[in-house]
Amino acid sequence: MPTFDLKTIIFMSMLLTFMLSMLLAITRSHHKDMNGPGYWAVGNLVIGLGMVILFSKFESTQWHILPGVVLIGLGLGLFINGIQAFSGKTVRRLLPLIIALVLTVLNAFLIMHQQDLRMVVIGNAFIFAIIYMMGARLTFGKDDGLVGNLYWIASSLFFMMALLLVARVLSAFYMESDLFKSFLDWPVNAYTFMLACVIQFFVSVLFVLMLTAQVNQNLQSMATVDSLTNVLNRRGLQDAAVKMHAICKRIQIPMSLLLVDLDHFKKVNDTHGHLVGDEVLVTIAKTIKTTLRAGDVVGRYGGEEFCVLLPNTSEKEAVALAERIREMIQHKNISVRHVKKTSQAQNEVKCTVSIGAAGSESSGYDVQRLLASADNALYMAKNRGRNLVATHAGIATKVH
Repeated sequence: MPTFDLKTIIFMSMLLTFMLSMLLAITRSHHKDMNGPGYWAVGNLVIGLGMVILFSKFESTQWHILPGVVLIGLGLGLFINGIQAFSGKTVRRLLPLIIALVLTVLNAFLIMHQQDLRMVVIGNAFIFAIIYMMGARLTFGKDDGLVGNLYWIASSLFFMMALLLVARVLSAFYMESDLFKSFLDWPVNAYTFMLACVIQFFVSVLFVLMLTAQVNQNLQSMATVDSLTNVLNRRGLQDAAVKMHAICKRIQIPMSLLLVDLDHFKKVNDTHGHLVGDEVLVTIAKTIKTTLRAGDVVGRYGGEEFCVLLPNTSEKEAVALAERIREMIQHKNISVRHVKKTSQAQNEVKCTVSIGAAGSESSGYDVQRLLASADNALYMAKNRGRNLVATHAGIATKVH
């Protein structure tokens, strides 16, 4: 069986891993809202240190295994924490310490009570196989798109490493005891640790790619989502409207649009302050979202104006939805107790909305024409006394 220069392999792997760790750390410092990079960066460095220690020349060929193995286990535990944090799961921060403790106790017991190094190798490989299986399970079938594909690759690499360690266990079990007199001279080590270093490097590259994809998603979200109300902004609405227009027109299904405008919103700001006005906008956006279906889209079109895109919805159905929205907002008491107000007289604010509706049956599929029709209807509702739903044909509903 051919052997490899393990020192060269470990050195090159640790050098590349160190560079990736620095990249992960830099990403973490510039995107503090992103969870995961910090764990991965530290985990990489700890694993690298553990491998260096594991292959250093110590007088004892058994006890020198202990610190290296424990550090590798600790680093893998940090990897698991990073995956948990990046996936939005609860981070089990004690997991790395538990892994380190288990490896410490197991190795100390086997070294003291077993003359054969075989059991030490089998025990460590078995525990590491379990850790890699945990990583494979956490990254299995997560998310969609680019991040989802990267998760699949990471899961495959973790699973491959787990199988490699199981093969190491079987190899150690059936090997002759004389081959374990020197841990470093066992030929299987060359293949095991070479593949382990390669897999660790590629997993680190995948982490960097995941972070890059996440950063791009965050930037796209910042460009298309209103930071106050957490619904689409005007640019996001335009993108969604173009896609919806293309789909509805191609398969010839109706499409409707609503423009929702708060009545006398300037008075709310002047009376209670802009912080209360912001809270009103947030509440109105949430209220509208609760009435919509999965395929419907809502966004902030202007200062106090919201736009709702309704695929596969006739103008009549859009008017009925608009009326539900109008009634819900009319009867809603908006709590502003936690908001610093200009006036402390009120802890609740009530407001109403006027809504203009337009559908593709009367206005066509062109988004600009739908917007113009809905805007004209909204203007009509405002002129007729507000707190109304109107279409281009006239007032659709009246306040009772």
